[in-house]
Amino acid sequence: MSVDGVERDGLRSGDVAIVTGGGGGFGRAFARRLARMGARIAVWDINAVEGAETVRLVEQDGGAALFFRVDLANADDIARCAAETIEALDVPYCVINNASVFPRGEVVDLSLAAWELTFRVNITAPFFILKTLGPRMIERKRGVVINLASGRAIEGAAKGANYAATKAAILSLTKSLALEWARHGIRVNAIIPGQSLTAMPLENTTEVAMHAQARTRNPMGRVGYPEDVAGLAAYLVSADAAYMTGQGVAINGGAVLVP
Repeated sequence: MSVDGVERDGLRSGDVAIVTGGGGGFGRAFARRLARMGARIAVWDINAVEGAETVRLVEQDGGAALFFRVDLANADDIARCAAETIEALDVPYCVINNASVFPRGEVVDLSLAAWELTFRVNITAPFFILKTLGPRMIERKRGVVINLASGRAIEGAAKGANYAATKAAILSLTKSLALEWARHGIRVNAIIPGQSLTAMPLENTTEVAMHAQARTRNPMGRVGYPEDVAGLAAYLVSADAAYMTGQGVAINGGAVLVP
């Protein structure tokens, strides 16, 4: 508390953090990092094997986590999973909307079904998750939301208009919700990661090729790692970021410069 009477709030030991797409990549790194900060993790994922592995790793690190299977393309499934998470753990302090899909194709070749699936998972699901959990978080008068965007939201993406459009929408949702929820003590920010060693970019290339490309094209000469991005999330949930909301923060080695 300071002379203005506004508490500088951050993640506390025992707080609950929901991580969508927590079964691998950025999601697994978020889960492990926040668990080391004392959070109890709700790992949301459609893949039970990968989700269970994240829980095992969190527990191996000395943390606490539970797995919840959810299909983010299904609103009823999201509502069920939210209720089960609150019953098993508590109202979340932190929600990380990390999960996304990226069916690739040029606009003239992309099917309407692929376009609609991308929007259901990448932007409608975060909206509905926050709409569902929002009233309970508002009651608590504290909380943090982190939405995962992408450099493609800024640059666009050949063979990825669907993905780029959803990630641009994530940035707009972040700004709008930050304005709505600031008075409730809830901060809403977005992370804009660059090319990193996760499953999505490796669908169309190899780890060796990614490293080689980064050495010549990235200003810092390397690719990103999930742990890099998890470090930024750790800052955003902490009291050190108590005056920060509505921002899209890029972490990409200087590859995409955000104004």
